Amino acid sequence: MQDQDSAHPRDDDHALATVSDGEQGGQPKAGAADASSTGGKTQAPHVPRARFRDRPRSWSPRPSHAPARPVEPALDAHAATTKTASESTMARTNGAPGATRALRARRQRGLLAAILAVILLLFALSRIVGTSTASAPPAPAAPSTPTPIPFAVSAGAPITAAAALGVDAALKGPREAIQLPNGHIAVADANNSRLAILDSQGTLVASIRNGAAALEQPFALATHGNNLYVLDAVRGAIEQYDVSGRFIRDIIHDPVLLRDARGMAVNKNGTIYAANPRSNAIVVLSPDGKLVNQLTSQLGSGPAQYNQPSDIAVAPDSSLYLYDDANTRIKQEDASGHFVMQWAAPPSDTIHSVHLLPLADGRLLASDPNDGALLVYPAHGGTPTRLPLRVAGQALSPIQPLGLARLSNGDVLVTDGASNRLLVVTLP
Repeated sequence: MQDQDSAHPRDDDHALATVSDGEQGGQPKAGAADASSTGGKTQAPHVPRARFRDRPRSWSPRPSHAPARPVEPALDAHAATTKTASESTMARTNGAPGATRALRARRQRGLLAAILAVILLLFALSRIVGTSTASAPPAPAAPSTPTPIPFAVSAGAPITAAAALGVDAALKGPREAIQLPNGHIAVADANNSRLAILDSQGTLVASIRNGAAALEQPFALATHGNNLYVLDAVRGAIEQYDVSGRFIRDIIHDPVLLRDARGMAVNKNGTIYAANPRSNAIVVLSPDGKLVNQLTSQLGSGPAQYNQPSDIAVAPDSSLYLYDDANTRIKQEDASGHFVMQWAAPPSDTIHSVHLLPLADGRLLASDPNDGALLVYPAHGGTPTRLPLRVAGQALSPIQPLGLARLSNGDVLVTDGASNRLLVVTLP
């Protein structure tokens, strides 16, 4: 699926870093051979003196520098006869035990030679098999299959916006809007490369184009206390502002982690979550911007896998809801990123992503950018109810609901990317 309206196309095919076997980031440890010892000294096992090498067995000739065997002086016939008789007598007396020992030694040497030959043969066969296996081309990886859950909706009555805000603020490609503690509304005005601050009536109060550097593509917003966090997708940074829009600091600038990130949320403890489809990860940061964790996987549709997550929201119980773009599903995970359940969701792209908003009563609200509607999922999952959006007196006006946020009075603030405005909606 192709991103639209952006000079920064997303890369759907990047793979993610995977976990190695054994100790993470380490090498397998070599084992050590055991040796028996007696009296503090190592004793080597008895090995026959014959040496065998990794080639056809042959005995080496005597070295040329070895001393010659001495030649015995010649004996006369009588002495030779006497010596022969004496040797025969000694052989008859001691020959049997010596012959037995020699035979046993020859058998041991023969057995050792046979064992070594078998070992060498097995080693040669393993090298042949290993070479043939290594030369074979690797089997292609199985393609990722879509989440095997059908998407179906129940038809609900159209819902008419109570107000349209920011019409005169010259918004261009807004992605998200959020109400600040002072009642003003902050808008991630992506295609204008600015952070827009509106009053409660939608009038432009401030237009902020510079933080730590010039804003390039503010894409997502989140608040925690009196702090406003702005995700700049092109810079790969999250900046901190106060409620008036005054820049405080760049809490993280890391394009490897955050470039082309799309969604952001903050839990009640100040932990920041960013959904990055480019790296196929949920980046978890401490309130001061330190990397705490990176929830990621190979591209896939399994319960513990992601396929380009593009939005994330935090429920009142600190559980996470994320939109898994290429799998067209919504996943619920606990605060540590462990899978809880999933629902089918409408398709979108990462630039104009489905956005999520957990409601206080356990229901889940989702925007449907392609059909101009809101989807209300019942608590604990099930078939959502589709609520088409309308604007009074503007029946033909295009509506593209993107970002969702709660207002202090309980209404929902919907960012309309197609008509560059904000809609105030009262849910049934």
